[in-house]
Amino acid sequence: MDDLYVECLVERKAVSFQPLIRGFVYGMTVVSIFAGLIVNPLLFLPAVALVLCIFLVLPSLNIEYEYLYVSKTLTVDKILSKEKRKKAAEYDLEKMEIFAEEGASQLDQYSNLKVSEKDFTSHFENRPVWVMIVRNQNDVERVLLEPDEKLIHAMKSHFPHKTFSKI
Repeated sequence: MDDLYVECLVERKAVSFQPLIRGFVYGMTVVSIFAGLIVNPLLFLPAVALVLCIFLVLPSLNIEYEYLYVSKTLTVDKILSKEKRKKAAEYDLEKMEIFAEEGASQLDQYSNLKVSEKDFTSHFENRPVWVMIVRNQNDVERVLLEPDEKLIHAMKSHFPHKTFSKI
């Protein structure tokens, strides 16, 4: 059996004004509820909209990505507020053309291709970003990842002629 299991968790950088957004939404919800009770029941309508915002919009401010490498397949899950998990993408690595650290000279030949880009990185400064080019039917995807050493080693062991680090 040639099965290998590696998982890697990457927490996305929070927006700098995220606490302000949360505080504003929670504060306005409380104010709207009290205003609906005391002043006019029609003021409950903004409270309902703000409660929906709390449950639907605010969880998307706290994002983590989980890379799961199993049997030459890479699955990327998006985790919202450490509660909800969504499958963001799944890649058959047999269709991968290259997996290289950003800035590697081997990526130069792919710079002029029309590609759709998917970014599954943390957006923190000074963290190495790796680029994976995958062909799916007629589409070419440029996938940005921040793998840990275990995942890089797994990719190098299964795809040594397609994995390149920056020199």
